[in-house]
Amino acid sequence: MSIFQRNPLHAHHFSGDQTPLEPMHQGCDGGFAKWPPVATEINILGYVQSTEQPFYSHDIGRTFTLNGRIYKMNGDTFCNDAGVSSNTYQIIPNRKKPTEAFFISAKRDGYVNPLIDVNDEEVQYLRLPQNKNKRMAFWCFGGVVEFSPGLGWAWYQKTIISMHNGSQELIGVGLARISCDADRLSGELSSVRMPGLMFLIGEPLFGSFSALLHDDTVYLWGQKDNDVFLARVPKSNCHQRQLYQFWNGREYTSDMTAAASVLQDYQQGQFFRSNMFGPRFPWVFVGCTRYADNQVMMGAASTLEGPWDPHSLFQAECIKQRYGYQYCMYAHVWANDLSKPKLLLSWCDPWPGGVIAAKVHFATEASFYWVDIPLYRPSGRFYNISVGE
Repeated sequence: MSIFQRNPLHAHHFSGDQTPLEPMHQGCDGGFAKWPPVATEINILGYVQSTEQPFYSHDIGRTFTLNGRIYKMNGDTFCNDAGVSSNTYQIIPNRKKPTEAFFISAKRDGYVNPLIDVNDEEVQYLRLPQNKNKRMAFWCFGGVVEFSPGLGWAWYQKTIISMHNGSQELIGVGLARISCDADRLSGELSSVRMPGLMFLIGEPLFGSFSALLHDDTVYLWGQKDNDVFLARVPKSNCHQRQLYQFWNGREYTSDMTAAASVLQDYQQGQFFRSNMFGPRFPWVFVGCTRYADNQVMMGAASTLEGPWDPHSLFQAECIKQRYGYQYCMYAHVWANDLSKPKLLLSWCDPWPGGVIAAKVHFATEASFYWVDIPLYRPSGRFYNISVGE
């Protein structure tokens, strides 16, 4: 089936052995979003946080699905007087209410348990006298990739933070297996950290920027200095570092030192598949730069590997503060019909804010009419052809 611009629908008459075997299909599409993208309407929905629970300032806010349930992965979560949890999650029970998100792992004192926690060795490290003013964080900017029903991979940034002056020491990227037991009506998640770290400081931190599943392969992006690089690995072998391959600008290779940059000067972002820009650009990127300019950037490409040429879509706004650095720009594809020129986006207010959701409408190309015309030869054999484009 093809589409063609505003052509009239022609009536076709059949007789004899040319009687159609099935009816002709026809319809109308509203058109794809224009490229470069133009936001025509931005409806800020508010913070993604349940009104039935205390408001905890947090960031990241990247969503994912496991066993058909929708979750939101958070970074540092300030549980008021109960302390700080470095990575928490919430469940979004209703797709039609994307700003209603609930913590389901909170203790009686209000502290929310982290999804990925310190191990015994790290506990001993933090108990040393010289480390008493330090804490350890595991931030999942890349999200969670479901590789089997109820099972996902999460790449986390392991970071040591000084509670005295806020300075950070990035150690590297680790991998955790996230699971959701289908028998648990609550939807509670659990995690198991894989031994060691997958990528160390000085290497591209693959998986900590973005990750997705496509054709049984996980594609993951990671930063080194000001560049973003791309790798891939079979979905069931993400814990096997030797099976990773790296995009060198022409092909995938096992030589990580040959990896080529696919983006420059981006802080956070997300890649995903969509036909909102039509068949020419089936891959889309949403993110923010390293320049603290609050711009929501959007790119589109014909392949996962690019080339990418992101454009500024709009400037994100604060809710609790008049001014502030907005970051962690993400799309939430479960909340959208990706054939339509609309998208649910989010970004983060700095403390004491949270994750802000907005529904964005895009300018479209002209509307199109389409028709599938069945053709026949005298033998009565049935054919379908594409008409126009």
